[in-house]
Amino acid sequence: MMPAGTAVLDRRAIEAVVASGRALLVQGGMGLHASDGLAGKVARATSRIFVCAGTVSAVGKTPGMLEAELRRAKAEAPGGYVGVNLMAAIHHDDFARLARTALDEGVSFLVQGAGISREVVRWCRDAGTPFGGIVSSGRLAAMYEHWGADFLVAEGAEAGGHIGDIDHPLGALLREVRGASTLPVIAAGGVDAEDVAALLADGAAGVQLATRFLACSDGDSAPAFKEMHLGKGAEDVTVITSCVKGMKARAIRNAFTDALAAGQHFPPRSKAWFFGKEGYLGRTKACIECLGLGLCKCRASEFRESFCITDALLRAAILGDTVHGLFYTGQSVTRIRERTLANLPSVQGIVEHLEEVVGARSPSPRAALGSL
Repeated sequence: MMPAGTAVLDRRAIEAVVASGRALLVQGGMGLHASDGLAGKVARATSRIFVCAGTVSAVGKTPGMLEAELRRAKAEAPGGYVGVNLMAAIHHDDFARLARTALDEGVSFLVQGAGISREVVRWCRDAGTPFGGIVSSGRLAAMYEHWGADFLVAEGAEAGGHIGDIDHPLGALLREVRGASTLPVIAAGGVDAEDVAALLADGAAGVQLATRFLACSDGDSAPAFKEMHLGKGAEDVTVITSCVKGMKARAIRNAFTDALAAGQHFPPRSKAWFFGKEGYLGRTKACIECLGLGLCKCRASEFRESFCITDALLRAAILGDTVHGLFYTGQSVTRIRERTLANLPSVQGIVEHLEEVVGARSPSPRAALGSL
């Protein structure tokens, strides 16, 4: 059962936010440890027009790591909304362990994408934890509502990382999802401050920002990781073929993405530098089998094709390796205003800028839309 004192972000709570004239502002859970240290700061951020929620990414964590990150976030934001993002594409045993850890810790919500899992919806229902499905079509939205989801995250083609449908922009997807489901919908994927008013006008209950929060003065990611997101133009963003089922994924262009485009492959290397000699959940080989059976192109080719995604993402977020790391990013990276690390805003500063852009002189972002 849900631990006492947990702030629950269920359908009723979201509908109450909208009825009050406000909107949700959700920080997306990103990559392998890329967004660590952010969830609690977002959950405690104050705003006149937004209700803020932080999300911890469970991917690439051991249950102990996830437990520690959740407890840190909840300590930073007592009574705030702190949720977990979990990918269905990871090793199934890891998926089950991490889901159980999140539910035992009493998260405000659990969101799941990168595949479909009906069982996690059941686990959430049994634990009394709200479930949100990340969707890229109206069909999947209707499916999740039928299964008992509390809300949906409509993630459009402008998103960072793996893209559900590269030809399905967020505006069109939001309208499709709202037409297929009665659940509250959070609009996500390449969202920037200038997009918020239009998305709310189109009926979104709130917005999810991820890339913008990566480039802030808060958070644990390496300084070079943050700097990699600054001063980027359209030519600095590329779409790669991922090792995950050959899906398309958006990233910042660098030597690594250029090498992938040229057909080079990058077999897995030891991860003892990060997980220790005991390995990841006891798996000590270079390939820690992070993805579900049959989903990794690198492993399926006996490491003669594609790349090890855990190596590439850890090198980016933890080491700040701008040459060999993989920097997943949303298209909104081209609209980040700051050019130096010294000028990066805090989480609270980002929230305040959003208020200014949406027109926060009105007590309601939805009322403010008419003056924009």
